[in-house]
Amino acid sequence: MYKLFFFIIFILSICSCSKDEINNSSKNNIVIQNKKIEKIISISPAVTDILVDLNEADKIIAADTFSKDILERNNIDVSNIFIFDMLNPDAEKIISLDSDIIFINNLTAFYTKNSLLSLSNLTIITVTNSETLKGIEKDIYFLGNILNANEKAQEIVSNMRTKIKEIKDIGDTITNKKTVYFEISSLPNLYSFGTNVYLDDIINIIGAKNIFSNRNEWISVSEEDVVYLNPDIIFTSVDYVENPIAEITNRAAWRDINAVKTSKVFFVEGTSLPTHNIVSFIVMMAKYIYPKEYKDIK
Repeated sequence: MYKLFFFIIFILSICSCSKDEINNSSKNNIVIQNKKIEKIISISPAVTDILVDLNEADKIIAADTFSKDILERNNIDVSNIFIFDMLNPDAEKIISLDSDIIFINNLTAFYTKNSLLSLSNLTIITVTNSETLKGIEKDIYFLGNILNANEKAQEIVSNMRTKIKEIKDIGDTITNKKTVYFEISSLPNLYSFGTNVYLDDIINIIGAKNIFSNRNEWISVSEEDVVYLNPDIIFTSVDYVENPIAEITNRAAWRDINAVKTSKVFFVEGTSLPTHNIVSFIVMMAKYIYPKEYKDIK
């Protein structure tokens, strides 16, 4: 489910409305001074994921459906939390909940810029989904600062950096850099990414190379592109087909790709949201690409 959400965010990033346009329609420039925040609405799975480890999830009074799954996964009771559709949250209900602050992401901002975002009496902050690991750190610090949880935010970022450094120290020693293709959307519309994306950062940290490193951000690709570049490893986060690995390995045109011939096609599950929990995703990918080198990493 989280990979599907990630793909939806990606589709937003290539729509005609630019990210700057979305941010300008939000209230990101609001400075919250001396405001005690007790009631939070989070219509952003990434924000919700961070709030859990900031120990602020008990303040959430309403959330989106994806955030509900995150809360339940962390054994948080959602029975008294109102659940919204991320693309069409009920503005009247949001007003009635009398929250102290509302966090939304760029997807919700895009779809509600003429409704929810037009309500000037609400404190709404758009936390744009970060595209780099540094951006994720900034999001954690930002939320920690707003919620007066700076110490916990520093702890989360420190733990994230420590684990990433542990992985990078190994990755820096690897000279046989395997090539990687990461599939976000399956046929007939193949999508992947180039540089300036945190998933590309991850591949580099591990000591491998993204086959589309000569391209930028989120991209549409063709079968011919992938076949020609002949990756050693294929990852798929597609969770809306019955067997994503078999779907890839059974593609007639892909039979001679190294990853297919050597059975190095992997479905990566777990969160790929742009938050500190991406660390577990990095460890998983590292073990798939270089199992011997990362056998002791946990």
